[in-house]
Amino acid sequence: MTATHVGPAGQMAWLQSTVSPAGLVLGRDMQQQPVTVRLFRDEPTRVVAIGGWWLSWLLVFRTLAVGARVVVRTSAVGRWQGLAQAAQGGGDRLSVIVGEQPVEVPANQTSPVLLVDDLGQSGASQRAAQAPWQTRLTILPRLTRNGLAVTGEATLVIAQRLAAPEATVLADLLRLSAQTTSLLQVMHDDMIALVGGGADRYVWVNATSVEQRFFGPPHRAE
Repeated sequence: MTATHVGPAGQMAWLQSTVSPAGLVLGRDMQQQPVTVRLFRDEPTRVVAIGGWWLSWLLVFRTLAVGARVVVRTSAVGRWQGLAQAAQGGGDRLSVIVGEQPVEVPANQTSPVLLVDDLGQSGASQRAAQAPWQTRLTILPRLTRNGLAVTGEATLVIAQRLAAPEATVLADLLRLSAQTTSLLQVMHDDMIALVGGGADRYVWVNATSVEQRFFGPPHRAE
């Protein structure tokens, strides 16, 4: 049984799992308190992750660890093969689909689903419908004007350190303060920012030895 499966969207419906209601642990704050996000809710949720593949792999890996199903739509399947060995405990709960195909995956409170779009700097060309307990995570390796639409629709934005042009684009879109715009450009490699919901937070991801063994130390590389 492999952890990563590449196949047609119709194979998704039989996947089943359970998930902890505690939330997804992203790391620790300045006070060394755990920071969690309620990734799955009783309404459709959209999240955008701006950063390199290390961040994408980490988010998917931790989502699998709490028992959710993950379906990745990607234009570069090879980018996700590295998760196969790391996610062995996830069994067939991680599925990778080539290209922008429609996906129907049943979801409920005990069996939520993370739908990942790895489809370039604009995200998916069409905004697919979602059901409760489904969260769509759009991966943007770099934030440009092309990503404004999908980022503007997001409930939460998770970002690694941004270059000045990226920070400017995000600040203009979300009306961020000058302080936030500046901090987004000086975060360490092992930090992420959570932007949205009226509050910005800065988190140290505290990558485990297992995560670092499979993904390397925290870094941002496209």
